[in-house]
Amino acid sequence: METYELEKIIRERNGRMTRVRKAMLDFFGTAEAPLTPSMLMERLAKRRITADRTTIYRELRFLEETGVIREVRLAGRKRMFELAFGHRHHLVCLGCHDVKSVAFKDHLDGEEERLLRDEQFQVADHSLEYYGYCQHCRGVSV
Repeated sequence: METYELEKIIRERNGRMTRVRKAMLDFFGTAEAPLTPSMLMERLAKRRITADRTTIYRELRFLEETGVIREVRLAGRKRMFELAFGHRHHLVCLGCHDVKSVAFKDHLDGEEERLLRDEQFQVADHSLEYYGYCQHCRGVSV
């Protein structure tokens, strides 16, 4: 999702567009994996935008409350966030702890419908993570 589309959502919800917020939207819009608050602080510093930890958490809470981002809970990991639009699954490396978001060509909607039909269980949400070793940790070159 483009940054200008995210900005529009913020403005529709009566949010101001500060330098920190605009930069964070850009980071989330281009991220290939969920981001931690520490990652956001590092990226802001690289752009020479000053923001303390309190500001980062306040912005994360605002973006989460407005439905722009969601918290991702991966086993044993720090708090991570990603855009709330679209559905993502994650590859988690047990070696270097890198996390990568992936999308499936065929969504699991059919399986959720089967669960409702066969098990009388209506899925509200789901989370799917694959744990293993990335190509770097396996020593495989491309």
